Amino acid sequence: MSMRGLGTKPLFWVTTLVLAVAVAAFWQTTAPAGAQTGPGPGPGADSVPDLGIVSKYYIVVDAETGEVFAQRGAHEQVAPASLTKIFTSIAAIEAAPPDYEIVTTEADLVGWDATQVGFGPAETFTLEDLLYGMMLPSGNDAARAVARALGAEAGDSAEQAADRFMARLNGRLRDMGLTETTLINPDGWGVPGHRSSAHDIAAFTMYALEYPRFVQAISSETYEMSSGGYELVNTNKRLGVDDDLVGGKTGYDDTAGYCLMQVARRGDDTMIAVTLDGVAPDVWYDDNRALLDYAFEQKVARRDGPITGGAEMVRYLDPDAAVISRIAQASASIGAAPDPALVPFAGEVRPVADSPPQAAETAATAQSPAEVLALPRPAASANGLGFALLIAAVLGGTSALRVRRTLSVGEPKGRRAN
Repeated sequence: MSMRGLGTKPLFWVTTLVLAVAVAAFWQTTAPAGAQTGPGPGPGADSVPDLGIVSKYYIVVDAETGEVFAQRGAHEQVAPASLTKIFTSIAAIEAAPPDYEIVTTEADLVGWDATQVGFGPAETFTLEDLLYGMMLPSGNDAARAVARALGAEAGDSAEQAADRFMARLNGRLRDMGLTETTLINPDGWGVPGHRSSAHDIAAFTMYALEYPRFVQAISSETYEMSSGGYELVNTNKRLGVDDDLVGGKTGYDDTAGYCLMQVARRGDDTMIAVTLDGVAPDVWYDDNRALLDYAFEQKVARRDGPITGGAEMVRYLDPDAAVISRIAQASASIGAAPDPALVPFAGEVRPVADSPPQAAETAATAQSPAEVLALPRPAASANGLGFALLIAAVLGGTSALRVRRTLSVGEPKGRRAN
């Protein structure tokens, strides 16, 4: 990833990029998705009727606006179990194209007390196969293979490669302002210090819904891996049962309890519900369903008769603006290539994933109901980055168009964990 060829005026270019970052930041703060929770229209989310929710921590938000309809302990940093794979899947989508091949190793394998695809070493899969392996059967082995392969640099051990992937992912989360999340491994299986919050999971899911590949994965009841021999089944029991359910992700381990993120859509409204530390057998599903129903009811009530007051809004920052800022600050000489570590998931030899608009074009031909959800929603990061680079082009002339090509980010212990 080189910035060579941008000319011989480094100070000018640094100034141009910094100005572009400022414009991108302004653009993003005026968009529906922005930083953290803050005041907005509607009643307070904590002052809602007793919904009988048993799960210890929860939040339900409008996927488009970030409006919070109900929450409890949403900012508590707790173990998220396999909801971790929501973060890992987007990092993978942004890192490489669907057909990128990954060869499994012994380091990817997990014990039989953890959910898994069940592959052995030296098997070859596409990244898309392993994405479904993470999101349907909640395969810890798939998540580990992805992190190792996409984090690897020359001379790395499997552990070093996975650690690098996680460091980049955590950096991406900091760029988004999601400070309540620190992820130690790509699968979320029983690691001290591995934490997130209902708030951060909801905010990141808002971002994740911009990616048709993610939406299609969480919406799929089954998937046959391209190599054959592996038929994957989604662990979400409500998928295909609840008519308005787009999809979701389950999670469980002894520390986290039963965790669930679900996305539902009625008409033009899309809601995200996150419940953490719930109980079996089906109470955790009932909790999540009750939150989604309540949010849809409130959305209709507020549309018919707006309610004034102080509500919270879940927002996130445009992570690509931070990438541009770091490159600008690091480029004392703009002729030198920036440190790849400054740009998460963008190494010199790593294949570049499809951008969100390209993915949207591909999804449009498939006409999948799941992917239709993602199509009308332009990626916030692509908006901010694209607008910033447009300003850079105007200020710097046609040479600045090379920055667009250079900076293009990928698509915008008891029972078993799942």
